[in-house]
Amino acid sequence: MQRLIFANQLRGIAVLAVVFSHLVGVFWGMRDFVGLASASPAQSGPPPDLFILVSHPWFNFGPFGVGLFFLISGLVIPFSLERHTRGTFLMARALRIYPTYAAALLIEMAVLHAGSLYWQRPFPYDLWTIVTNLLLLHLLSGFPSVDLVNWTLGVELKFYLVMCLAAPMILRGRVGVLFVMAGLIIASHLMLMLPPIAAVAARQPDISRQLSTDSLFLIFMFMGVLFYCHARGLLSAPAFCLGLGTMLLLFLGCWRVSLISEQFPGVAVNYLYGFVMFSLAYLGQRHARPLIILDFFASISYPLYLVHSIIGYSILKILMLTHGFSYEIALPMALGAVIILATALHHTVERLSISLGQALASPRGMRTASIPVTGRPG
Repeated sequence: MQRLIFANQLRGIAVLAVVFSHLVGVFWGMRDFVGLASASPAQSGPPPDLFILVSHPWFNFGPFGVGLFFLISGLVIPFSLERHTRGTFLMARALRIYPTYAAALLIEMAVLHAGSLYWQRPFPYDLWTIVTNLLLLHLLSGFPSVDLVNWTLGVELKFYLVMCLAAPMILRGRVGVLFVMAGLIIASHLMLMLPPIAAVAARQPDISRQLSTDSLFLIFMFMGVLFYCHARGLLSAPAFCLGLGTMLLLFLGCWRVSLISEQFPGVAVNYLYGFVMFSLAYLGQRHARPLIILDFFASISYPLYLVHSIIGYSILKILMLTHGFSYEIALPMALGAVIILATALHHTVERLSISLGQALASPRGMRTASIPVTGRPG
């Protein structure tokens, strides 16, 4: 698959938005939560002037960045399907997700354990919680996330399974299957409102809420698949626009009746911002050129996304509470540390796992004769 410059650069923007949201917004806005998550004392003192950038009620860098990530996956995963059989696709995606994730998680747990000893606080997780997180089965088993970001990986894994099943239709541009699946997802949310089913869901509220969230964002990712179909010439411009508008309405409607409906519209609007930015970048993709900074952060976006929260919080606490550094000095130091760690993981683990996944690609894959092979989308 030829790397799409605009999508790759949006990946860099997305990870920077998420990191900024967590190390500025969450760090200062949810101090007790950060203290529990990093096994450290709660941060004291007034927030810095920078905090004003993350305190606007109608814009949140975190969900904005996550929305970009989801749309990018929706666009690029079908390209990967073209080069694989179903079996090799799933193996390649497992290699793409798990090795880097496992390495990052083990490093985070080591840092968290050291922090708990340093601050003389109990280590917050038992072995089974860590194991279920390592397998990305924790949220469906009622266990908490230990790194605060891996919930999105659960959504990604479900999306891979859905795309694997629907691949023959998607690769032929038969996008009706996406709307059927979106309709089924909405129907399942409406069924949760029925008293007998709601009573069953109430017995496992965390698991029910997570399933509701995961299925909701599958609809959002389907919009990325529509971009793929248009890029491959499988959808005309009018059909593409109509499909996007309809899927967007389905996404918003589903959110309104989901188990996270209290986040509507305050959080939902940030995914709209991500959709608008992605759409504009897609329209102007022919003008995209390599940019060293964005290309660098795009290359390390996955490991940086994984390690920035727990390790970033831990470094900030040590620098500020123990050594007396101001936040303005501690933040660049923490950012530098997590960027160096992410770069090391990218070169030692991620690149190797990507190469192994690419080696699984089949010369025939699932590509069909109806797919035009173009130099670049659009």
